[in-house]
Amino acid sequence: MKRLITLALLFAAFAVRAEDPIGTAVENYFTAVFAKLETVAAQNPTHDTFREAMKPLAESVPGFFGGSLITPDFVIAQSYYKIHALANGYDLKKVTPLDYFRNLMRTAPAPQLSEPGRGSLLQPRLISMRYPVRTGGKLVRIVSIMVRTETFLESTGLDKCSAYKIICRGELAEEKGKLSARPREVKLALPSTEWVIQYDL
Repeated sequence: MKRLITLALLFAAFAVRAEDPIGTAVENYFTAVFAKLETVAAQNPTHDTFREAMKPLAESVPGFFGGSLITPDFVIAQSYYKIHALANGYDLKKVTPLDYFRNLMRTAPAPQLSEPGRGSLLQPRLISMRYPVRTGGKLVRIVSIMVRTETFLESTGLDKCSAYKIICRGELAEEKGKLSARPREVKLALPSTEWVIQYDL
């Protein structure tokens, strides 16, 4: 319960107004998914128990694309879907955009939300979320999931907006249409990152 309260406090920075349905939906979406990810991390999953621990989340989060158990050194130890097993053993230190998050997880373990990925012909646009597994205050593993950006947009109503921008750590990550001079704005502040979502209904 204490962890859930702490997580809820992290989202207090949203400053969501009652008349802002998109802001409320974004807050609710990430609060719910991170709570499920926390439940997985609390089970201290290992290579052999990870898939069982991750199953309830995988089956309940719309747009779930995959999950990974990662070592403190950012090497993939286990994949949720067997079809992704070829990724096991992959060293994520080779992925330069993750350097910021990797170093932060090492020095100050905390939930992480990455910017929406650009996608490719072989992989859809994805949003990554990570949660530390700690024993005695020490980082021992990381549980990570990927959800389809398209499903996130649909779940929060952003797909119905006439225009929007998602900005992660000051960099434009996703956009649609042209914003008005005075768009609405939602800020999502986590210890690891900040998202700013601007949109017009």
